[in-house]
Amino acid sequence: MATIPIIVKHAGKRHEVDLDPTSNGETLKYQLFSLTGVEPDRQKVLVKGGQLKDDTPLSSLNAKSGQTFMMMGTPSGGQGAADLGRPKEAIKFLEDMTEAEVARQDGATPAGLQNLGNTCYLNSTLQTLRSVPELQEELQRYRPSGRSEHGLSNLSSFGLGGLDSSHDLASSLRDLFKQMSETQEGIPPLMFLNALRTVFPQFAQRDRNGHGYAQQDAEEAWSQIVNQLRAKLTIKDGEGESTTQTSFVDKYLAGQFESVTECDDPAVKEVGEQSNRASDVFYKLDCHIGKETNHLQDGIMAGLEEQIEKQSPTLERNALYTKRSRIARLPKYLTVHFVRFFWKRETQKKAKIMRKVSFPFELDVVEFCTEELQKQLVPIRDKVREIRKDELDVERSQKRQKIAHQRGEEQKKEETETGGKREPMQKKKEAEESKSKANDKDGDTAMQETFKTDAEYEAEKTEAIRAAKKELYDLIQQRSSADSGTNQSGLYELRGVITHQGASADSGHYTAYVKKKSRPSNDSQTGTKRRDDEEKWWWFNDDKVTEVEADKIETLSGGALPLQHFDGNVTTMLHARRFFQSTLRTSVTRTPGFWRPSLLRKASTASQNISGQRSPWTRRLIYAGIFGVLGIGAGQWMDKKIAVPPVPGSLEDQAELQEIQRVFDIALPIVQKLRRNPDYVEMDVYENFTEEKKPHRLTSGPLAGSRGLGLQKVFWNDKEKKAVSMVFLGPGLEGWPTMVHGGALGTVIDENLGRAAIRHFPARTGVTANLTINYRAPVYSDNFYTLHTDLDQERSSDRKAYTSCEVRDLAGRLCVEATGLFVVPKKLHLEKVGDKF
Repeated sequence: MATIPIIVKHAGKRHEVDLDPTSNGETLKYQLFSLTGVEPDRQKVLVKGGQLKDDTPLSSLNAKSGQTFMMMGTPSGGQGAADLGRPKEAIKFLEDMTEAEVARQDGATPAGLQNLGNTCYLNSTLQTLRSVPELQEELQRYRPSGRSEHGLSNLSSFGLGGLDSSHDLASSLRDLFKQMSETQEGIPPLMFLNALRTVFPQFAQRDRNGHGYAQQDAEEAWSQIVNQLRAKLTIKDGEGESTTQTSFVDKYLAGQFESVTECDDPAVKEVGEQSNRASDVFYKLDCHIGKETNHLQDGIMAGLEEQIEKQSPTLERNALYTKRSRIARLPKYLTVHFVRFFWKRETQKKAKIMRKVSFPFELDVVEFCTEELQKQLVPIRDKVREIRKDELDVERSQKRQKIAHQRGEEQKKEETETGGKREPMQKKKEAEESKSKANDKDGDTAMQETFKTDAEYEAEKTEAIRAAKKELYDLIQQRSSADSGTNQSGLYELRGVITHQGASADSGHYTAYVKKKSRPSNDSQTGTKRRDDEEKWWWFNDDKVTEVEADKIETLSGGALPLQHFDGNVTTMLHARRFFQSTLRTSVTRTPGFWRPSLLRKASTASQNISGQRSPWTRRLIYAGIFGVLGIGAGQWMDKKIAVPPVPGSLEDQAELQEIQRVFDIALPIVQKLRRNPDYVEMDVYENFTEEKKPHRLTSGPLAGSRGLGLQKVFWNDKEKKAVSMVFLGPGLEGWPTMVHGGALGTVIDENLGRAAIRHFPARTGVTANLTINYRAPVYSDNFYTLHTDLDQERSSDRKAYTSCEVRDLAGRLCVEATGLFVVPKKLHLEKVGDKF
């Protein structure tokens, strides 16, 4: 039967209700409860014949469309319906939010970072740095010094502030973090990567085979970025007249060592040589891994003691000294580096230590501190642990009380259902128990068990720890007022991990784990406030972000166990322990701290299966993913190869040429080596030719541009009559796809051989008489190559020159060999070329 629209008046308001004739009065009252907030048992609905009863069929009302009914009643507590008014903030549904609003919601999946070619080391480092909330806040306020507010720096509001300075890593990092906070998709950190490679050219090193960039060390990237932030990012420290400018890194990430250096030689001790005391700043602790290192604490302790061989002023010879360091200042955020990579002399390569070293979720560093600092930390640390224990005991007691109360209620309900009928034996047993309690020897009266409400338990809990919290707060205030960037308890909670997967320092894959921000909620089972997502972590695998359990972090300790996929170079970042649970956390907000690791990676590899569960679909999904990635990669590669190269002189061509020149200037080791050698003079090809003549030359005219010979540089050694030429062979010189045409190579080789011969001829001109070329290995396009040209001075004369040339890639592999004979014609008059061509 169709519903009937009616109107119900209540408290001066009219409510439109759809009345269902097939239901009863109770259903209508619940409809009105949802509109007015008045409970059904407090409603009086006036209908024809009196009040509406719960069991009255609504069909008996014979209601008509638009008919008006009157309702009286107020909600329990004496409050009117006005309490259920419109909320102060409009409710916004997820589908109505913008992408930035969705990304800022609690529990939203954070943005990943795309891999731009062996940049997983950088992606993992940035994700771990971003988990420092103070860093994000200070970066938002950061403005480069000496820049106008009306210049390009205003582009930072659009995430493009880094365009005004390619050397300011802090600006680029600020803009990148802003972009990441406004999306959940993977974004390319292109601006920051370019800035990093500009400031630190070692991160622009090319791979050995010349195809793309080489893998780098995440620990090195972390250190360089932190050093740049230390120089750029300054904050105000203190209040009032005592306000000073200090570095953000020095305040939150830097600690201080106090060290004592003593000579181990007994002869020195007999003479009484004084020990040397010093104070040093550190930005990370090193965990040295030896044969007996099983735990993080063992490695840190080993790193605090080192032996040094130096000149002894007493013995006037070299002697062994032992340097023992202890921590005098603990930073709020502590970084620990697991030293797994080392240089192996036998193989002349970096090797990796695969030993398993475990690390805790909470690190106690009090034992590594000076005695003076320990006296300050130990009372706070012990008080923190005492409060934790008290809170846990209260919660457990509360849970036991509620369980007992529930059992009692169930027993009463069971007795009610059975009508109070019990077996004779049960009655006799209960009577005997009552009699024994009444006739107790001491005459004591048995106390009845009482059950407290949730509010009473919460009050008991608060009262029990209030005094301890106040005492703890007073202890913290004494230290935090002097330096708010320190850890006051000596306890650190694990907050982030950067892990390296692979057995080699020059390969493998880096990923990062960051602890998920927890949200407060009420536990209906225990009646206490707890934290959601306490054991949840975010796994950042480039642009893939996955939520994992804390158990996954325990498998990152290294070693050869089969489930330990991320046994690698670990940089562990610690944040001062947030030592309280529930209400204590909000009361003492100046005692934060967490611990955060970062683990390191090299060349990108495929990701792993997290669950570890065997399923027929697992293999299918893996195969589908592999072939899907291969298909996409092949498609992108073919699209790039098939696409028409940029036209010489166009804006795209100019941009490509600028990038080629930049790589040539900062990223090629052989160029730096030649520039440091005073015997070699650098010049451009056809440098002594006018701009009108260059287009008429094959290599500087038709073959010019980024699609052809994108760059030609000559380093000439006049003493040895040798030349080293650097050329960039573009995609327009291909014969077979990706490979340079042999004829194009012959043209470049012929010019380089002639360059050495003509410089030898007094006439400064000549032609090719004979050219022999042997191709040894493929020459790939879109790469730099070196041409090493030599003149045979013994066989050459004023009219004949014998030359040889080798074409090698940047790794030194021989690709082409060539020899040539050049002559000066007797009857043919040729124009002089000159020295610089």
